[in-house]
Amino acid sequence: MNSDIQTRMLKSAYACLLPLAKLLLRSGITYRQFDAIARRAFVHEAMAEAEVRARPTNTSRVSVRTGLSRKDVRRIRESMLAEPMIGSGSIADQSGPPARVLHAWHSDQRFLGRRGKPRDLDFQDETAGFSALVRAVAGDVPPGAVRAELRRAGAIEDLADGKLRVVKRHYVPGHVDEKAITVMSSMVFPLTAGIVHNTDPNRTSGGFIQRIAFSDSLQTSALPEFRLWSREKAATFIEMMDDWIAAHEQTEPSSLTEAPGARTVGVGVFYYEGPSAESAVADLATARK
Repeated sequence: MNSDIQTRMLKSAYACLLPLAKLLLRSGITYRQFDAIARRAFVHEAMAEAEVRARPTNTSRVSVRTGLSRKDVRRIRESMLAEPMIGSGSIADQSGPPARVLHAWHSDQRFLGRRGKPRDLDFQDETAGFSALVRAVAGDVPPGAVRAELRRAGAIEDLADGKLRVVKRHYVPGHVDEKAITVMSSMVFPLTAGIVHNTDPNRTSGGFIQRIAFSDSLQTSALPEFRLWSREKAATFIEMMDDWIAAHEQTEPSSLTEAPGARTVGVGVFYYEGPSAESAVADLATARK
């Protein structure tokens, strides 16, 4: 049975996962890929915590902490040694049907023309057409559903003769650019890492500042003014922080990695307007009744 704190933490984590899931789906990332990195993260942190406490990081101990089987823990630890950084290995291989179809369309000789370029395919052709392509890489997934999703993502187009033409090599159904990835790394990660630091009962250094000015009853008519005012004040504040950091940074390029005491630091500011975490979860539960 979950304790009250565990139940509340799970609800909070679920609320945080809702926008993250939306962002991952827009990037064409499947649940299986997310599950793979989630398992890896649990094993990584269980091992790291044991090392900090000078305890052995054996498979059984990690299995008990994470709830994963010892077989899974061994497999994940081996994959971490073989692929220290998340890249294009086994995790990428767990992509969904649309991504696998596009990859095969660009690489499988059965669906390539004389010059090695993807052919235009008849949808109904079960031998060398789109339906055959889907069957080859996506099993029993309906070809029509894959076609609809690739159309929505702008990855294929319908030709006048009824054939399908592929116009993209990779499946990215939403507008996700480098800025979104940068924000994930430079804002979401430090924010959650700071929460971990502040809630660590064994920390030996001071807490990190984490403050938010929040209201759930602001007048709607005041929103445009607050958006503009908060943007101006936040920009001024961040510029002050940036100037201070620049004045105290190490100037020698080699010292950034070699000199002791060099740390990654930062202060972030963000604006939010929308439902609270609690109401976002409650709205989903109500919508499904």
